[in-house]
Amino acid sequence: MPKQTPFNLFVYGTLTNPSVFRAVLGRRMVYVSSDADGVESFWARYAVLDGYTKISPDNTYLYAVPDPQGRIRGLVVGPLPGEAMRALRAYEGRNYSRRKVKVQTADGPLEAAAFVANLKQFEHAFGYRFSDPLKQEIILHEKIEAALKETEQAELHTTEPVSRRAVSELHALTIRDLVRWHFEAGGISDYAIRQSLRETPLRDYARVLKDAEAAALAPNYLAMVVRQVIFNQLEERVHEDFRYELDHLPTAGKYYERTISSLAALRTINGGGELMSLLAADCLADLDFASSHLVDYVRWGILAADAIYDQQKAKQHVRFILSHMHRGHIPLGAELEFSNIGHHVIRDPDGRVLRDRDYDGFLYFKDFGLDALTWKLGGHIDDHHQKTSSAPRRGFFETALGSLSIEANLSKPVTDDPWLLNQLIHEARRFYLIAPHSVHISLQLRSQHRPVRDRVLPLSIFKCLFAIGGDLAAQSDGTHRIERLMRHEIIGTNGAEPAASANPSAESGPDGQRHMLFSEISRRHSYEEPDLHTGAHPAQSGRYVQQFKFLRLKPELNYEPIAMALKGIQLALLPGTFMTRQQYERSAKHRRLFDAVMEWGVKPTALSTGEIEEFLDAVYEGLRHERRGGPAHDEAYISWSLSELRDMLRDFNRCLTGTTSPGEDRPSQGL
Repeated sequence: MPKQTPFNLFVYGTLTNPSVFRAVLGRRMVYVSSDADGVESFWARYAVLDGYTKISPDNTYLYAVPDPQGRIRGLVVGPLPGEAMRALRAYEGRNYSRRKVKVQTADGPLEAAAFVANLKQFEHAFGYRFSDPLKQEIILHEKIEAALKETEQAELHTTEPVSRRAVSELHALTIRDLVRWHFEAGGISDYAIRQSLRETPLRDYARVLKDAEAAALAPNYLAMVVRQVIFNQLEERVHEDFRYELDHLPTAGKYYERTISSLAALRTINGGGELMSLLAADCLADLDFASSHLVDYVRWGILAADAIYDQQKAKQHVRFILSHMHRGHIPLGAELEFSNIGHHVIRDPDGRVLRDRDYDGFLYFKDFGLDALTWKLGGHIDDHHQKTSSAPRRGFFETALGSLSIEANLSKPVTDDPWLLNQLIHEARRFYLIAPHSVHISLQLRSQHRPVRDRVLPLSIFKCLFAIGGDLAAQSDGTHRIERLMRHEIIGTNGAEPAASANPSAESGPDGQRHMLFSEISRRHSYEEPDLHTGAHPAQSGRYVQQFKFLRLKPELNYEPIAMALKGIQLALLPGTFMTRQQYERSAKHRRLFDAVMEWGVKPTALSTGEIEEFLDAVYEGLRHERRGGPAHDEAYISWSLSELRDMLRDFNRCLTGTTSPGEDRPSQGL
């Protein structure tokens, strides 16, 4: 068949699924001939292929093999453009061969192309290991779906597709780990899938049903459940409907696979005005906390998502995102912290002084299944002592964007595009109806950019960074201070959280040790790497990651130029962690810098022209060498970033002189 000749295609396995067909070919199947436009959509109709039968010797993939008495029912699609054949060859792999066949349709016989078993490959060695991740994923999810059906029957005594989707939402962590284990181990048995689901109880809030305090907060938790389920379902639809576009991005496989689909879903929800609040209110009116179950609220959210999903609007969001991306070279990530009472939630974990009246510090987070429901955005509770715990506890609600598993400390960067990172930060901030607190931005560093652990930044760089993102606040006496340096948000003493004071730098414990959560170097990995001899998983693996922890999460802050600044500073100066208690104790250089930063933070002074230029020069120098000794961004974009940073620093100076209030003259750059 000539390369560019249109052809009809007979499909009988995974490609009969419209989502899979779209993911492989970037085209849609339609079932009415008049709906086919021959460009994006093609007519699919039932067809029968005689002389073949389907087998599955590996209990995974379907193969058509010759059989004089055989018959295969499937679909014939097309005519498809000739260039679609390349994608089909790549998808089917070498265990399949293309053949011209004649199939029977309702309108008569039709010549078509079909991919049938490559018998020579079978005879040589059937055990060829497939490497196509999409095909493996499809088959794996079919197995999980079958196991979920058994789980649904055992736990809910139903076989309804909507109930099965609800069970899937509440078993999301187990399913996530099954998928990860499958790809890491090269396969997972049907038995292991069924047992993993059976051994995990279906989430419900029965434990707190008679808890008066939990019952009072239940409407807030359940509203969050409904919102989260709607987001999950919309993200899944976007991910399925636009899989082809997402899989063919240059960054596919390198970054968190749900970054763009999550952003599109968040934009859809946040752009809908009060719709989500109305839907949550309707759900709470329809169901009763005392007589309903958590799965009922999840089922309600699924039906609501089905009702509001608009494929054309989703397409507009995906196209908007793809058309605005401005890729760099350094992988980026972000963690967002939320708390209605700020840092009090971990300074007073028992709530003796101040209580969060909406969620009580998310004490009942797991009771309402939110650890499972928020997994796509890396949701968990962090009390600044441990990321995960089986016991109920108060803390920040945190989203670790790009997380593959909080428990296993596995993650992927979300993007290398500062614009996309900024969009995701602000859309996630808007989605969660909880007061934003702080954001940590991380950079994944190549070997040539390896940080020097104890290297410190110049004081001028610290001052400029805190001026941009440290939350300048006016005081009642007319002075200002950097809030992130006060109230012990990133400053600590001897592991304790002392009471707030006007000048935390003046306080110290018995041994005088202090620490500052400004930046921290770590090693992270995106998959578990077992030792080949012992099977043990190393404690340290993966690339170096520099995480900057000093930034306030605020609506008016544009994190796009801030991410550019952090990249430039890191690449130009290679700073390490600042500042551990050991560094404070052992290094006079660290102590002097800490004291100078704190003294300035208590009563900041305007930045000099020299300090601003030193900061911008360092940013520019680093960005000039981001990719293999050269810039990763064009000069115009770098120039725009420097201009934005300069304006932010000038705004800071104007605030100190009383010309403006913090954030007053610069509208939000987040959207």
